[in-house]
Amino acid sequence: MNDTLKPPGGRCDACAGSDLTGPPPPFDDPSRLVGEIFRRLTLATETYPGAPFTRIVRTMLVAMGRACLTEAEAQARWLRERGEPARQGVRVSATARRVDFDAWDPGDPD
Repeated sequence: MNDTLKPPGGRCDACAGSDLTGPPPPFDDPSRLVGEIFRRLTLATETYPGAPFTRIVRTMLVAMGRACLTEAEAQARWLRERGEPARQGVRVSATARRVDFDAWDPGDPD
């Protein structure tokens, strides 16, 4: 492992192709997304050894914690709204009980 830092003015080799900074590829499989996290951590440890890598990992863990907290709050809000009692008054829905319509009209000559 190389302990020398890259010059601050220049872009690093890993960042030049936006391997570290680009958006994640459109994977449907969660395992591949986790693999992408580890791939980027490996690139970061090679590009930014020592204390900079420690700061990157700490920042990533804080971001992951915030994302998990945001998702937990969204799920709790959905469950709370789902458990609330129904509102009073007239309710209209697409699945309401339908009444058979009698098509006979006394004004029809037939």
